[in-house]
This record gives sequence, structure tokens and C-alpha cells, in this order.
Amino acid sequence: MATAPATSVKHDESAAGLRMDAAAFLELPEDGHHYELIDGVVFMSPGPSPRHQQVTGEIYVQLALFLRQHRVGLAFVETDVHLGAGSHGGDLVYRPEIAFLRSERLADVTDKLVGAPDLVVEVISRGSRRFDRETKKTDYERFGVHEYWLIDPARESMTFYRLENDRFVEIAPDGDRFASNAVAGFELDLAQVRKAFHPW
Repeated sequence: MATAPATSVKHDESAAGLRMDAAAFLELPEDGHHYELIDGVVFMSPGPSPRHQQVTGEIYVQLALFLRQHRVGLAFVETDVHLGAGSHGGDLVYRPEIAFLRSERLADVTDKLVGAPDLVVEVISRGSRRFDRETKKTDYERFGVHEYWLIDPARESMTFYRLENDRFVEIAPDGDRFASNAVAGFELDLAQVRKAFHPW
């Protein structure tokens, strides 16, 4: 498979549509756009809406406050995650809203996240619903993400998947709380997330 070196993309050009491997993709200069590498092809997503940002922020704040008191791992926001090879052989690099790694895995982290996080949170934006619900769900399951939280502000819904016997199983929350297995001891306050669906 032919790859495009990072130097082939000028700062004022979009990388969307280029074919490259993960090494080249992760060296692309920041240009303000949201890119992901899907089976070796660069795709660009529209920027997040204010409501999308509020929902992401609420979940991250809850996690960060918990992790400050309980050193069980670290949460990363809008960070590239190189999962591995896609179903057609090209590299997969997704940029979820939040990725969490347990403490015992942090020693292997340098300046890139490689491999399946323990928890992935995707907040659905315009045009991404099917991709997040189907393609990304299948890929996160295949690579062994322990929990996948799918948050849909437009539909005001939250869906939680947990990996059991190598398959995602939907887990119902307990009232207004969702107890995570991936982040030991953490419970997501769903009422506060719902408030972020209507931040003004």
C-alpha cells in the first residue's frame, strides 16, 4: 500500500482523502481540523458544536475529579489512538472525545497512545451517528476496549457497552448512576450529563 509522507501536506492544505500509514498520519501538522485515519485513509470531521463540547467537558470533569483522588489511571481528551490495522489492512487512528488507561498501562505510554484504551467515550456529532454506533463500535470491540460509552446529545441518550467474552454487551445504568468497571470505583452522574444536554 502506498503511503504519503507527512511532509507532503502543507500547513494550509487539508489532509482529507490522503492515503498514509499511522506513522505519517501522527506526524501531520495541526491545522485546526479533526482528522481520523480509517483503514489508511484520512477523513475529516466537522468541528464540535457548543453543546457537544459541554457534554464532553462534563464527563471529563467528573472523571478528572475522581482520578485526582483515586490514582487508578489517566483520562485523555481528543487524543489520537492508534488501534492497529483495520479490516482492510490499513491503519486505524481514531480520536475519541475521551480515552482512559489504567495506571499499570501508563508506563508504556510515550507521546502516542497505541493499542486499545480501557475506556472510550464518543460523543455523537452531526453526521457521525451511524459511524459511531456501527463502525467504531465494531472496531473498539475487535481491539478489546473494555468499555465504550456512546453519548448522543441530539437524542439525549447514553448507551454503555462492556466487553464480555470478546463481545460488547449493553449495560443498563442504575438509575442516575453508571458504575464503571473500566475505571475502578467510578460512577458517572447521569443527571449532570443530562443537564449538559441543555447548557443554556
